[in-house]
Amino acid sequence: MTLLRSDPSSIAPERALVLEMAGSQVDFQAVVRRVGGLEFLGDEEMIFDPDKDFSVPDTRKGREGQQRMNRLLDGRLYLSMPDTAALKQLLSLWKHWQDRKSLPWGFTKWQDIFAMLRNIRPWGAADRLSQETISQWQAMIDKDPGRMQRIEVEMWFREDQENRTIAYRRVKKAVDQAGGTVIDHAVIEAVGYEAVLIDVPSEEITRLAERKEVHLLCCDDIMFLRPQSFIDVPGPGEGLEAEVEIPKTKTDALPPIAALLDGVPVQNHTLLAGRLDVDDPDDLELMSVVAERRHGTAMASLIVHGDRNLASQALSRPLHVRPVLCALGSGERECPRRDRLLIDVIYQAVRRMKEGDERSEATAAEVFLVNLSLGDLRRPFSGSISPWARLLDYLAERYGILFLVSAGNIREPLPISGFTSGIQFEDAEPRERERKVLYALSAQKAFRTLLSPAEALNPITVGAMHNDAVDGPRGASAVDPYHTHHLPNVSSALGLGHRKVVKPDIHLPGGREHLQPQDSRETLLVVPKESGAGLRAASPDGAGNLDRTRLIMGTSAATALATRAAHLIFDALVDRDAGPMGADFEPKFRGVVIKALLIHRARWGSRADFLDGNQGPGPHDRGKHNEKRDNIARLLGFGFPEVEEALSCASNRATLVGYGIISAREANIHRIPLPQSLENVKEPRSLAVTVAWFSPVNRRHQAYRQAKLDVTPLRDFEGAAGVKRLSKQQPASPSIQRGTVFHTHYAGNRAVSFFDDGHVVLRISCLAQAGGLDQSIRYGIAVTIEAGEDIPVYEEVRARLSAPRIQP
Repeated sequence: MTLLRSDPSSIAPERALVLEMAGSQVDFQAVVRRVGGLEFLGDEEMIFDPDKDFSVPDTRKGREGQQRMNRLLDGRLYLSMPDTAALKQLLSLWKHWQDRKSLPWGFTKWQDIFAMLRNIRPWGAADRLSQETISQWQAMIDKDPGRMQRIEVEMWFREDQENRTIAYRRVKKAVDQAGGTVIDHAVIEAVGYEAVLIDVPSEEITRLAERKEVHLLCCDDIMFLRPQSFIDVPGPGEGLEAEVEIPKTKTDALPPIAALLDGVPVQNHTLLAGRLDVDDPDDLELMSVVAERRHGTAMASLIVHGDRNLASQALSRPLHVRPVLCALGSGERECPRRDRLLIDVIYQAVRRMKEGDERSEATAAEVFLVNLSLGDLRRPFSGSISPWARLLDYLAERYGILFLVSAGNIREPLPISGFTSGIQFEDAEPRERERKVLYALSAQKAFRTLLSPAEALNPITVGAMHNDAVDGPRGASAVDPYHTHHLPNVSSALGLGHRKVVKPDIHLPGGREHLQPQDSRETLLVVPKESGAGLRAASPDGAGNLDRTRLIMGTSAATALATRAAHLIFDALVDRDAGPMGADFEPKFRGVVIKALLIHRARWGSRADFLDGNQGPGPHDRGKHNEKRDNIARLLGFGFPEVEEALSCASNRATLVGYGIISAREANIHRIPLPQSLENVKEPRSLAVTVAWFSPVNRRHQAYRQAKLDVTPLRDFEGAAGVKRLSKQQPASPSIQRGTVFHTHYAGNRAVSFFDDGHVVLRISCLAQAGGLDQSIRYGIAVTIEAGEDIPVYEEVRARLSAPRIQP
């Protein structure tokens, strides 16, 4: 503990403290409450190099008692803000512990902290300004030297309004002293967020990058300095052509249930006319050049119609659209307003939609599906959850909204070993090329992570599957990296999410992305290349035609298809003639039920066995089963959902759907009837169980998620139904317990006698985490039973149900 030992007076009151802990098992927030005036600000996972005080014990045979100095050490940063009295008490406790290795009654938990404390120091310049941010700023200055540069200043959030006001004044003064101007200021109390958007001279950015003693870098009220959010929007796409057949169906006079937060669409396009409900309070349409409104138009088209190469039926309800990007023209891609903090724009947009604001009543109160095909290219996920992700987690739980968020597209070159030239890469045997591309992705997983807010816990994060409906030859000098469609595109961002949650959750078609080799001196580099592939969607053409379509690729397009799929699942559930739920489907449960069903038919598919030997650790690393499953989950998530199977049943397959409410330390029982034809017969059968919920979150606790739902059978599945968990075909069991989705598959052919009157009995229990849970949790559940084609599963299960819904 370098700083406390050498100079405790260097830590000033009202200044953020960093406590570096070797380990992460302490409930720091609870411990802090014992010291009055010590405000807990948050925590963050990190990795330490071992030293003489802290290292990993060696458990290998013959080396017991030694230390492994070559193994990195898991740890955590705890952040707090002491007043003068709290600082004195903290130093007194530290001295007391040094002298006696014990502490007074009521403070004994501090012993655990002091025992694992590597260092305590003030939050400083190196914390506020990362090397990545410096590189991004340098690129901005090189592009436009001498111009005022726009940056975001994220402040420490103070719970007390008066303290927030004082802190803002200090930050404003630092901005003024830097020759800058405040453009926007936002406070979102619900997620502990305060930030300002500022303009500062390029010279000041240079001084910041050189870490000189400038006012902004020394202001203790500032947590981070970052470039302004930059939204990842794909290029214009290829294959512009006229729409051959215009759909004739019109929307019902029903309110929208899905919303799109994106660019301004071309509302009069023949594929969109009469199908959109646009709310544009910021008048972004007036700022947007029609010929450049590509992204919003394409996303709306894909949600309403799907891939036009498949000529699918349009949605029956209008799509609510709230523009948050504008198309300024001059060849620039669509972008957010430069005079607003994007996170506040999203927050205000959702509040206006669900509650209304000072200018309007709720604009789309029945919406519970929100498409967010946007990602901040300047904020890749690096372990700590971003404010934007925290906001989506809060809004999802607050309003029951299922956000569908794109994982992000990583277009940086991918180095691939084993090839000396692009020609060799092109001529390689397809399976060998695929194997080396996947090895390369695994090696680069730390640099191709999710783009904020894709790491959010409650939304469904969507990656892009290497699939589309385009026939015919592809572009010259472009190479298909795979010989199968059941893998993600190379540019699709990789998981995992916060605290190793399975992310992306699912993958849907995002175009068969090809790669273009770039020869280099050392390692072959490949980059994604548009090559006549993708999903066909509505597009402006620059000439005023309103019937043109264009090919688009990437995770944005895949996310739009996911939103469409969620809408179709809802339509099937509430169909007035055949839907199993109809008018009884309570609105507050819609989001969690559709979340469960959209993931429910997701599987790793045919490539799971191949990836088992490809995604490390190696075959000689015993006891690494879970780590290997995690590495595959980085690539595949829960897998590729068969949406059609979620929309309907078959004679040999029955899906049961339901929902419930549960509180901490409670348990609900669900009885799943089994088909009589499977009792005491050695017949292949499978069982899939999915439970989804929206958890409240505690941003100031290391666990973050406040509600954990656990799903267990009262009798083991093998004894009750003759099935076992498919351990190699899905994420590891510990992984699926980290998020807000429990999704697992079982299969077998064991002949068993049924118990519990021919039911599988599931117990769903709720555990409070992250400092406690004082509210009930809504959840959705889906269970599918499937057998051979000759087994009448559907009719036998249906006959045993008094209602088509699982009753808790």
